[in-house]
Amino acid sequence: MDITTSFRHVDPSEEIRRYVEEKLSRLQKYVETPLDIHVVISLERRYRQRIDVMFTINGVVINAHEVMDDIYAAIDKILDKLERRLTKYRDKIKAYRENKSKRTVLTPTAEESGIIVSRTVDAKPMDPEEAVMQLKASGDMFMVFREREGDNVCIVYKRRDGKFGLIETAGKGP
Repeated sequence: MDITTSFRHVDPSEEIRRYVEEKLSRLQKYVETPLDIHVVISLERRYRQRIDVMFTINGVVINAHEVMDDIYAAIDKILDKLERRLTKYRDKIKAYRENKSKRTVLTPTAEESGIIVSRTVDAKPMDPEEAVMQLKASGDMFMVFREREGDNVCIVYKRRDGKFGLIETAGKGP
């Protein structure tokens, strides 16, 4: 855990710095990754003490500020705020992970749906005769292509009797 403390319009005090580090080190128990905390202690209107705390967890920025007459009370109050925010963040992550695992269980597997292999096919523009020639050369069972004249998506497939069939769609391709 790395805590950086800055003082603005206030004389730097080692006692306050140690107090901040001691209190904010309690935040580490809420997260797995080491925290890099930035603390700014400043003076407003010559008597109000302001403390700003900011850190990032997995791309989520968590920050808080507190303004009080006593800096030690402000540090204690901001610690309570940050503990509540970290608890809320941890609960959200936990709920998301549980919900995600439930969703993966509910989705049908490849064996249940009957889909064994899926692939993306680029429908190139060509004539049906050219598609039959490419189908013969490739040895596949079907070929998807785009008709040159109508820009319709078509499928040429090999039938069981050795001849070829043609399926034409009515709509235009993507």
